[in-house]
Amino acid sequence: MVANTQKIDLVIQYALLVAGEEDDYFDQQLGPIHLIKYVYLADLFYASRNKGETFTGVDWQFYNFGPWSQAVHSRVNPALKTIMANKQTFESDYGESDWERWNLRDKYLLNDKRQLLPPTISSQLQRDIHKYLKDLPSLLDHVYRTEPMLNAAPGETINFSFACEKSNTVDATSGDLKMQTISKKKQKIFKNKMSVLRKEFQKGKDAESKLYTPVENPRHDEIYFQGIQWLEESTGEAFSNKSITANFSSTVWKSKTRKGEDVS
Repeated sequence: MVANTQKIDLVIQYALLVAGEEDDYFDQQLGPIHLIKYVYLADLFYASRNKGETFTGVDWQFYNFGPWSQAVHSRVNPALKTIMANKQTFESDYGESDWERWNLRDKYLLNDKRQLLPPTISSQLQRDIHKYLKDLPSLLDHVYRTEPMLNAAPGETINFSFACEKSNTVDATSGDLKMQTISKKKQKIFKNKMSVLRKEFQKGKDAESKLYTPVENPRHDEIYFQGIQWLEESTGEAFSNKSITANFSSTVWKSKTRKGEDVS
């Protein structure tokens, strides 16, 4: 399947415009790595409802610890320049190429782009963008745990047919979909109000409960250290400070353990 440049550009532009809905200016900024992962998620959502066929036609590869496509990476700058997004460049602290951050707030353009996307992409991608934004560790962890990634090994082409296996559980497991598609500021207001209600509800129970104040400054005296020594001696030998190297078989990438399944 040949990658569709127009569709890649559309998802990149939509992702940045969705981030632009955020009230905090810094939350609106996304870099190339964020946008690449959001394009992957768009393909994942589409494939889950279309028998494993992706929206962009990109051949995604398992590279390092996540999905990668040079075809998508090469379209970030052209796609965002087309909609005249704002670009900021920061000098890297690690001797690598400079960091790029893009942002654009335009509700009318966002609506136009949304109309061009299949609903299965626009709604779910909007949810994930507002949830993760530029929180790269959380975004990478989320992407890494998707079914196609869990069924691939480093260097392999990612098979999106595995996304179909959980397509029927997407809606059932996302009861907070509507909540996650609004800005963080509105989510915070809602959560604060809910917190007040919960506290009021718990007042009666809390009044009946007897609370104990934890020890703030535990006593590290002779008895304490004698107890620590006894625990160490009870193991039969002193703890070693030497370093060891663990080697794992390449079959671990396709193991049940990696997928979170029970192993007997």
